[in-house]
Amino acid sequence: MVLVMTGPRFDPRRLGGEEDFATELGVAVVGDCLDVLRQVPDGGIDLVVTSPPYDHQGKYRDGERYARQWYQDTFLKVSGEVLRVLQPRGSFVLNYRSRRHGPERGTLQYELVFWLRDLGFLFCEDFVWGKPSPPPGRFNRFLKDAVEYCYQFAKTPDWQFYPDHCLSPARWDARDRERRKRLPQNFVRVNEPSGHGRHRVNAGPDMVRPSTLLNFEPEFGPNPTAHPARFPVQLPAFFIRLLTMPGQVVLDPFAGTGTTAVAAQKLERRWVVTDVDSHYLSALPERLKTGR
Repeated sequence: MVLVMTGPRFDPRRLGGEEDFATELGVAVVGDCLDVLRQVPDGGIDLVVTSPPYDHQGKYRDGERYARQWYQDTFLKVSGEVLRVLQPRGSFVLNYRSRRHGPERGTLQYELVFWLRDLGFLFCEDFVWGKPSPPPGRFNRFLKDAVEYCYQFAKTPDWQFYPDHCLSPARWDARDRERRKRLPQNFVRVNEPSGHGRHRVNAGPDMVRPSTLLNFEPEFGPNPTAHPARFPVQLPAFFIRLLTMPGQVVLDPFAGTGTTAVAAQKLERRWVVTDVDSHYLSALPERLKTGR
């Protein structure tokens, strides 16, 4: 395995104790993420990808309801440490979706954006994770909840960005690809009022950049630790490819069963994940073996 050492020379395995699980690339630490983050040097992390507990989610083993006050207090303290440990070109990707409360959708998913901006983050982008096959259910006057948000924040305007790591085959047919190769915006810049024609085919007509709509199935795989809110490996893998280089350091402070670690290990990034519940993290060694 050849690693490109493009990030800060911080070895995340330094954070682990004798009872924590580690590989040649990373470490899973059981404990309070604030305690762990305070041991990370300034600028030691290139990317943070995480999904904190959803509001009023009472299905975690600790029984905590994670109400609004938890986000205004604990989560913002964690976010402040994230801002400190990010290297200047690093990003923080937050996967979050407010629950419904009676007849209303909760607004915390939007308020978090403003709170993090007040901390000093730049709000770079909002991605929509669309789930083609959301879990079934009966929702009275509501439809199945098939989307979640992934908000990208950065420390400076010059964040790392590698969209060519995420190219996908163009969906138009061969005849249309040939037509697109002859479009003027491939060769000259035009200035249409709609914005159309401004180098729209940046990656070429055969392979194209992704959009901000991410179509990934929910996690339907085995769940031996009965974690109530898992995301699929494809989700953190997308952002790891988009926002880091091999050898850089990825952090997930609310790791659950370690999905971010699985993605980072497969993509040859160094990683550190934390969770207060050793039961959830106990699934990680086997997940790293299977890559799922």
